[in-house]
Amino acid sequence: MDVIGTLIWIGILINPFLAYQTGVKSLYRITLISFTVFLVTWGYAVTGGLVPVLFDTAWNVLLAAYIGLLVLNSYLVSKRFVPKMTWIRFGVIALIGFGVSQAWLGMSTGEWTRSFFMDGDFWMMSVIVSLLILLLVTMKTLDRRIEA
Repeated sequence: MDVIGTLIWIGILINPFLAYQTGVKSLYRITLISFTVFLVTWGYAVTGGLVPVLFDTAWNVLLAAYIGLLVLNSYLVSKRFVPKMTWIRFGVIALIGFGVSQAWLGMSTGEWTRSFFMDGDFWMMSVIVSLLILLLVTMKTLDRRIEA
């Protein structure tokens, strides 16, 4: 499995734990239900089940909604542990993740084109890298608070 696939799976698997840490029961339940449906539908498609076009479209919508939940859960958890976290800081971290993803794909393919912006894998990688950077920033802030 390549780096992009690994990062995507890390983000998918960590989302229910983040939702639990938010402390919002309804958000946790929605995330857990969507996670279960996501895994069941993915498993069905991987095992060779007949996948009609409508199923594929529904799966893409579910994936986009799940990534949206991942971003929301990540922000709420970082806001819980780092009260100074604002949407602006969150946006700056997202831009850093976007830049790292662009550099990674540019160096790995050997060409720097704008076609990356239309690639779904690029956007997934940007989201996951941004959330990993957010996790590192949150953990570093928590570490400073513990030492103080």
